[in-house]
Amino acid sequence: MRHHDSLSFCVVGSGTAGLITSIVLRQAFPDSKITNVSSSKIGIVGVGEGSTEHWRFFMDKCNIGVEEVIKNTGATHKYGIRFENWTTAIPDYFHSVASIFDVEAYGLIGEYLSYLENSKLITTQTSTIGLVQDKIIRENLHNNTNQYHFDTFLLNDFLVGVCFKRMIKFIDDEVSNLVLDPNGYIDSANLSSGESVSADVWIDATGFKRDLMSKLDNTSWKSFSEYLLVDSAIAFPTESDPNGKIRPYTRARAASSGWMWEIPTQTRRGNGYVYSSSHLTEEEAVEEARKISGYNIEPARSFKFDPGYLEHQWHKNCIAVGLASSFVEPLEATSIGSTIIQAMHIAEYCASYVRGAEKLTADYNKKMAHMMLNIRDMMRLHYMSDRQDTDFWKDISVSPVPDSLQELLDLWSERAPGHLDVPHAGHLMFLSRNFLHVAQGQNLVPTLPSSLALDRLKIRQIVEKKSDEVRINRHARELVDHKQALMETVNED
Repeated sequence: MRHHDSLSFCVVGSGTAGLITSIVLRQAFPDSKITNVSSSKIGIVGVGEGSTEHWRFFMDKCNIGVEEVIKNTGATHKYGIRFENWTTAIPDYFHSVASIFDVEAYGLIGEYLSYLENSKLITTQTSTIGLVQDKIIRENLHNNTNQYHFDTFLLNDFLVGVCFKRMIKFIDDEVSNLVLDPNGYIDSANLSSGESVSADVWIDATGFKRDLMSKLDNTSWKSFSEYLLVDSAIAFPTESDPNGKIRPYTRARAASSGWMWEIPTQTRRGNGYVYSSSHLTEEEAVEEARKISGYNIEPARSFKFDPGYLEHQWHKNCIAVGLASSFVEPLEATSIGSTIIQAMHIAEYCASYVRGAEKLTADYNKKMAHMMLNIRDMMRLHYMSDRQDTDFWKDISVSPVPDSLQELLDLWSERAPGHLDVPHAGHLMFLSRNFLHVAQGQNLVPTLPSSLALDRLKIRQIVEKKSDEVRINRHARELVDHKQALMETVNED
C-alpha cells in the first residue's frame, strides 16, 4: 500500500472562524502540521454570540463536552429565536424546530398539517413549554438543545485552549507578503517579524480584511444588496435582565429601519441594531436602540457591510472561512454555523487534495455558493412583511424576492409543505422545516392545502392523536429554572 505525506495547514486569524477550522482540521488530520498565525494586537468584540444546531455536530465530531463549554464560555441554552413585531398579523413567534413524530404523508410534513390547518404556530405547539418561562428540561439537562449562546471573549479563550491541547502551533504575528509559485499558489508567507511560514493549504480567517485573498487579488464579491436593505450595525453589551432570569432564546425585535438582537450569556447580554444606512444614521440608530432597550448605549463596535459572499471561497490553495468568505447579516446566527459547514467540507476535500486540483476546488465553490443562496433566501423571507409603518418597511416590501424563494412560497400556496421542498443537503444551513416555521410566522402559509391533504390522505385522525401525545408529553416533562441549572453546572467541582 502506498502512503503519502500529510498536508500542512496554515490558518491566518484566530477569531471564532479560524479556531473552529483549526480544531476541525486537527480532528480530521491528526498527523498534519497546523499553524495559526494571528496578531494579539487585533481584538474581538465580546458582546455575545449565538450558534445554530450545527454547534452540536461540531462538539460531537471534535470530542468537546457540553458541560465543558457551559463552564468555560458563559454559555446559555438557545432553544430558538423569538421574532417580535416583524408583522402586524403575527407580532410574536418563534423559530425553533423540534423533532416530534413522523406520519406517513407521501413526502409531506404530516406532523405539521393539523397545526397549519388551524393556524396554530408550529413552534408554540411543539417546543418545550418552558421556552417562555425561562426554564429548561431537567432530564438530560444540557443536551436538550443543539444551540447555545456564548460570551465571545470566553469562547475565544476556550477554543484557543482546545487548540493548544491538540498541538496546534500559534505564532503571534501578521502576514506582510506572500511568496507564490509560478502558477499563483502560495508557497510561504513572510511575517512582520521577519519569520517565514510554509504550508500546503492556507486558510484565510482574517474577517472583513481578507488579508490573504486580497493579496491574491481574489476579491470578486457576490452582493445580495438588491434583496436585503440592511448594511450597517452597532453592537453593545448590557447587564443581565434585572428580573434575575436568563432567557433560553435569542430575541430579534423588529425596529424602524431593521431589527435588534439580544443574546443572553451567564453574566450579561449582548445586543445590537442591524439597520439600513439609507434610512437611518448611526446617531439615530443609537438613539432608537436606547429607547427600545432602556439603556444608555455606547456601541462597542459599529460597522458597515455589503451582504453577500466571496465568489471563489477556495482560490488556488487558499480557502476563506467565516467573515473572510461571506457575511449576510446576524439574523438567524449563521456565522458560526456556516463556518462549521465550511470546515467540515474543507476536511472532506483536503483528504484527497493535491495542488492544481481545479475540479475539486470548483465543486467546493459550487457547494458554498448554494449555501449562501440558501442563507440569502432565509434572510429575505423574514422581511416579507405586512408592515408599512416606516419608509424602511415600505421599501423592503417592494424590493425583489429571489426566484427560488418565491417559487417555494408559490408552491406552498397550492400544496402542503413537504420534507424535500428545500433539498436535504449537508452544505445547506436551512431546510424545509426552517423555512416553514418562519414563513408561517410571517403569515405566508395558507391553511387550505393542509386541510385538503389531511382529508384526502385519510390521516387526520392519526395526526390529531399524535399531536395530543406531543401536548401531553410537553406538559409532563420536569422543568428547572434556566439560570439555576447553569449556575449548578458552573459551580460543580
